[in-house]
Amino acid sequence: MGNKIVFGKVEAISLLVIIMTTQLFISFPRFVAEKAGTAGWILIIYLTVISLLLFLAISNMYKNFQGKDILDIGEYVGGNIGRIFVGLVIIIDYMFIIPGVLREFSDGLKIITLDKTPIGFVMIFFLLGMITAAFYGIEPITRFSAIIVPIVAAAFILIIVGVIPSFDTDNIFPIMGKGAYQMFIKGIPNISIFSGISLLFILPPFLNSFDCFKKTGIYSILLSGFFLTAGTVIYTLSIPYPASTEVTMPMYTLARTIDWGRFFTRIESVFVFAWATSAFIYLGIVLFFIVYVFKKTFKLKYHTPLIFPMSVLIFTFALIPKSMMDVFWLESKIFRAYAWIITFGMPMIFLIAASLIKKKKGAIQNEKKN
Repeated sequence: MGNKIVFGKVEAISLLVIIMTTQLFISFPRFVAEKAGTAGWILIIYLTVISLLLFLAISNMYKNFQGKDILDIGEYVGGNIGRIFVGLVIIIDYMFIIPGVLREFSDGLKIITLDKTPIGFVMIFFLLGMITAAFYGIEPITRFSAIIVPIVAAAFILIIVGVIPSFDTDNIFPIMGKGAYQMFIKGIPNISIFSGISLLFILPPFLNSFDCFKKTGIYSILLSGFFLTAGTVIYTLSIPYPASTEVTMPMYTLARTIDWGRFFTRIESVFVFAWATSAFIYLGIVLFFIVYVFKKTFKLKYHTPLIFPMSVLIFTFALIPKSMMDVFWLESKIFRAYAWIITFGMPMIFLIAASLIKKKKGAIQNEKKN
């Protein structure tokens, strides 16, 4: 797992798109309905624009530190303490996210097909997949993501086409949902839906150039914003508000309504395939980066011995919530309210500090030359 591993824009974009859009297959449409009512799709477009502007601001500062990830920036600013601080913040952030996602996917699979199976056994199924992916490392995961994203996108488009007959345009009114203030002011912290872009700030050592870094971020946010908006639109058109705030598995519920006659039944199996594949890739990617960041934070030699103990911790934390509704609450009230601080705030603060330090060092060197 050295920095000699390099991949291009397509692979990096695929990885980030999966990270940012997998939420669409679990509770995301319901969350948006709770926040903006019938105007959820407008909220997503608004958040996409804000996230893109914030990323552009961050990337413009990053051009002076090509090839360095956010841990390197932390070390540049504060030495070992800076690196350890940044690393621990990222690890804690991811260790808060991944148990919730593991629990949501496991509860979802239990609801769909394994209703008699204890939740712990269902989680072990996903846990084994993520452990295997983490052992293989970043390169196979990224290459596989590039193959899977078009397939998952095709499955998603199939679901969109299938639910068109159930659309009711009256469902998007009132057009501003819960109101402009609720959406455009109070809704700003919801840029946390793009918190997956934080992985990009760990990827620079694996990317070809700064241009690759910048374009990867731009395309990832735009593509993810498109899919999240499309998913929100079809959900809003299909299920009226406020009933849309009460559906446990929104996209699966939509997939089950598809009826193409006696020769095309159980179309929701396409959803289950896309859903499970995205889950394995998402969980594997995040577990890998947890151990990668831990290794780099504390300058360890190997990452593989960390995979099993981290997996045990994730499994244990995932068992803490009593139900899927508890996970929804934690996700909505805590994670989505504050994750933007780590995703956008921390990189911006450290890059501003690093830029000032670099400028000061440059001025001192110029004085010495003179």
